[in-house]
Amino acid sequence: MAHDSPPKGPTPPDGNGGGDAPITDAAYVAMHADPRFVDLKRRLYRFIFPMSIAFMAWYLLYVLMSAFGRDVMGTVLFGSVNVALVFGILQFVSTFGIAVLYTMYANRNFDSLATELRDELQNGSSTDQEDGR
Repeated sequence: MAHDSPPKGPTPPDGNGGGDAPITDAAYVAMHADPRFVDLKRRLYRFIFPMSIAFMAWYLLYVLMSAFGRDVMGTVLFGSVNVALVFGILQFVSTFGIAVLYTMYANRNFDSLATELRDELQNGSSTDQEDGR
């Protein structure tokens, strides 16, 4: 039996993000100090932290109820469906719901700015391009 070599996948981008010249450390430092980048991080954290805390609290409630609220979790709602099963399914639903909310939030609040900043970092500042440098 002949062993074929695995097909080659697409070539990964080079380390500098596709720009002609490598991105310098000074450019990264300057980008981190840029007020637009600071605003972008603030917008991201404004979603991530509250949503993470809410989800962890919801998950902790599920775990604690499973451990200490067995009577409540064992309550039959209909047929063979009990509160614990509904809680478990809602964990999956809430995870997918958070993913959808995050996607909508990101599209609306920071994807365009992130793209602009990335392009500026990779291709040089817009003032450099206008000056012909």
